[in-house]
Amino acid sequence: SKTNTPLQALAMMNDPTVLEASRVLADSLLREKSNTQHKITKAFRLIVCRKPKEKELQLLNSYYSDQLKVFKNGAEAEKVLKAGEYPLSGKVNKASHAAMMTVITAIYNLEETITKS
Repeated sequence: SKTNTPLQALAMMNDPTVLEASRVLADSLLREKSNTQHKITKAFRLIVCRKPKEKELQLLNSYYSDQLKVFKNGAEAEKVLKAGEYPLSGKVNKASHAAMMTVITAIYNLEETITKS
């Protein structure tokens, strides 16, 4: 049986701790010399503790591409990247950073991640 409620999901999507953790992990991953798929796979493994299935990886890659378009405007990316107190490195593209942050936030909000069943 699932324990998540809509209110819990809403709270997790806006939780400052989750947003800051996503931002910091995204920054770290984007500074690595690897492709986007590898970065998303690594984030998934760190958070969920297993390799993503092919379909999951496709969906997350597609979501990242969509979010890159959303954050093409630097002002929107800056709004998202304000989450938390940990300082930004300033070494990665803001649109890529915000897009990867949203992908990581989605991974943190998977029911499998929250309940660890």
